[in-house]
Amino acid sequence: MPSFRLNPLVARWLGAEARAPSQVEPADWDTWLLRRMSRGEIVDVGGVLVDRAVLRQRFACVSQRCAPGRDRGGYRSCCADAFVSLSRAEDRRLGSRGVDLLQHMKAREPRLRPCSGRGFYRAQGELGLARPGGRCVFSELDGRGRIRCRLHAYARQARIDRGELQPLCCRLFPLVVVDRGGGKAALTVVASHTRRLLGAYPAKRYPCLGDASLPPLYESLGGDLDWIFGKGFARALAASATPSARTSATSWSSRRSGSTRCRTAATPPRTRRASPGSSLAGAPPARRAVPR
Repeated sequence: MPSFRLNPLVARWLGAEARAPSQVEPADWDTWLLRRMSRGEIVDVGGVLVDRAVLRQRFACVSQRCAPGRDRGGYRSCCADAFVSLSRAEDRRLGSRGVDLLQHMKAREPRLRPCSGRGFYRAQGELGLARPGGRCVFSELDGRGRIRCRLHAYARQARIDRGELQPLCCRLFPLVVVDRGGGKAALTVVASHTRRLLGAYPAKRYPCLGDASLPPLYESLGGDLDWIFGKGFARALAASATPSARTSATSWSSRRSGSTRCRTAATPPRTRRASPGSSLAGAPPARRAVPR
């Protein structure tokens, strides 16, 4: 099996906020990882420590079930119920196309007609996306009652990769990437055994995570998984989706050099962050999407 490493862009993104001050006590991802290993729930996939929950998780966007409205019941949407933080680099990229993006959005979204300026998308007082009307500034409700991201459509129209505009918080959901340092990582997902560390809604509140008829996550997010860890990673995950080689807690512990510094990627905590730069989970702080 080939070895896989974090995309340098993802590693830099994780590290950017890790250098920022935090007023939130970091979650203990070291203990979580060792506990999962002791239960045989971690697989080494080309150097990436993968939680078996990732292999079992079914996932696909079913936004007609979670879009804001009277019919969604207790469901929650990552596009409506989460505050998405931005890195400074993400803010610069969006701002560079802000005027064009605003015109694109105004043509579809009457709620944005009062907006002006290239920074129309920013939340007031925080480096993140605004949520006018209770949903993401870049979202729309289409004629079929689905909540959709207009950044995808804009990227196609402008003939650019959506990764140039879409915040990584959005691209990674519901994955959780724990940065172990030195380009090494562990991978898990929003689930019952991670939600307390993340402060997240229960997975069942997201219809995209609670339906056994949906495709395996490693298929539906195959392109993004390959982008995060390297070409072939999604296929390697699929091959590992059976009881096979396990990485023991003892073997991993013996490879540790001091205290592993774990950081997480975007997930949707239930509580609003304490201040700009505060932590979702992991040590140091991490990128996250925070419901208001």
